[in-house]
Amino acid sequence: TLNEEKRKEEESKFEEMKKKHENHPKVNHPGSKDQLKEVWEETDGLDPNDFDPKTFFKLHDVNSDGFLDEQELEALFTKELEKVYDPKNEEDDMVEMEEERLRMREHVMNETLDQQQFFTEEELKEYENIIALQENELKKKADELQKQKEELQRQHDQLEAQKLEYHQVIQQMEQKKLQQGIPPSGPAGELKFEPHI
Repeated sequence: TLNEEKRKEEESKFEEMKKKHENHPKVNHPGSKDQLKEVWEETDGLDPNDFDPKTFFKLHDVNSDGFLDEQELEALFTKELEKVYDPKNEEDDMVEMEEERLRMREHVMNETLDQQQFFTEEELKEYENIIALQENELKKKADELQKQKEELQRQHDQLEAQKLEYHQVIQQMEQKKLQQGIPPSGPAGELKFEPHI
């Protein structure tokens, strides 16, 4: 019958489109180093041998808030999705592509949460105690350094005062010599002749 033939024809067409859709380049695991390196190379136009996760993060943290939010994360999957979905191909469903983008985002977010290590209350307290001890040590050292600085300043001031006193004594001695008619002497006691004006 005609309906039976039409149905078989549509089924055949559907299977053919399905096969065409499945025939695409290798897709990297979402969030994997290979996937991120591919974005680094093809989207960012950078050398894959120079891949640096920190730089990559800064490049893709568009709003600079220190996190990859949902939109920033989804943008990373565009290259992978373009391997599978092409709006020019009849067999590629763009709604399905957006659903896949959401699945990839959820997958990466869940994987990231699973990999994060959470600390026990005991570990946090121990860490806080260590930090408190280190802060106390640093404060003691800072106080000690401040005392040393003050002592050095006191010694410096004392030396400056002695130096000033020494210069004043030398000036007084020179004045006395001049008054007695003795020519002034240099720092080593040598005679110092001054021209008469």
